Amino acid sequence: MPRLGSKKSRHGCVQCKARRVKCDENRPCGACARYRVECSLLSISVQARAQTVSKTPSESSPHASDPDTINGPSGSPGPTTGDSANYPQTPINQYDPVFVPPEVPTGQWMQDLELMHHYTAHAYTTMPGLEAAKHIWGFAVPQEGFKHPHLMHSILAFSANHLAYINLSRASYYQVLASTHQSAALTYLNRALADLGPANCHALFASASLTIMNAFVDARTYSMEVLIEIFQLLRGMSFVLNTAVPWIENGPFAAIIRPSIGDQLNKPSGLLSSFLVEIQAASYPLPSESPESQASRIKAAEQLRQALQYSIDTSGHPALRAAMTWPTTLEAEFLEALKAGQDPKMRELMRLYCRLLEYASSDWWFISGWRGISSRI
Repeated sequence: MPRLGSKKSRHGCVQCKARRVKCDENRPCGACARYRVECSLLSISVQARAQTVSKTPSESSPHASDPDTINGPSGSPGPTTGDSANYPQTPINQYDPVFVPPEVPTGQWMQDLELMHHYTAHAYTTMPGLEAAKHIWGFAVPQEGFKHPHLMHSILAFSANHLAYINLSRASYYQVLASTHQSAALTYLNRALADLGPANCHALFASASLTIMNAFVDARTYSMEVLIEIFQLLRGMSFVLNTAVPWIENGPFAAIIRPSIGDQLNKPSGLLSSFLVEIQAASYPLPSESPESQASRIKAAEQLRQALQYSIDTSGHPALRAAMTWPTTLEAEFLEALKAGQDPKMRELMRLYCRLLEYASSDWWFISGWRGISSRI
């Protein structure tokens, strides 16, 4: 016979049963509230509410016997019964004292928010171009990124690379994030290239431009072999750049590619002028060369000279523009011969290019790792 004044609890919480104490069966119970621990009665209450509110009057309709489909308000199929507990048709009152909000995983999206914040606050200001171009990179490009995954991943990769550059103690962490987003960007970009047109050319152009910069900063090692790999990637981007430019010039991103004019142009330094002379000398034929190798090298040298001359005439950052433009013009035969490494004149031409890259690296963080590369070729 139970003692007077003591009612046996059969529906107490798990925590009280484990402590072998009486549970008052409140939600939460008094003991759990006092010890500030999670009470199992709370989760039971929320589950019961979710099951109750997920039931609809349509259960009595002919469709009620279908275990897989619940009709929505318009008669269209709603979520499956497996989803109805997670997405009840009548929302739980979040101000109810027993309401427990669903747990949201905070891993990937917290990292991405950090990267996006850094891009819109700092990283975009390091992009080449005048203030009008920087404004596009900081505001219009992210807005376009929300519609195109390849562009969003390119933005986040650029931001992660910049964070790795300015936070040396966490460089490895951000470099992993940058490589992850760069890989995703290239996957989405390759798919989107099949449909290049006026509607998506702006996003593809911005993504291709960021991919070029990310490729230079995200090098595993700063060597001739890796540089050739980057050149091959840039050749793939040339299709986007060459095809989209006429549309970009008449679109919202026009300021990015618009030539600098007037006082905004920097006067070419004596070093850049001497580069033109040296490049011209690198195009002279050699008697010992095969006709194919000679033609490939001479054409590549002329393309480098034209890229630098055009950049001097139109850009406030001629060394950078030439360094980014020339690889997109190279032919596959030249790169294959460069890989073979049997033509000293080709290596001489590459050494000139690397000196141009080093010259630009004093102003731009994303190619700063290539300083000293000319002495290693």
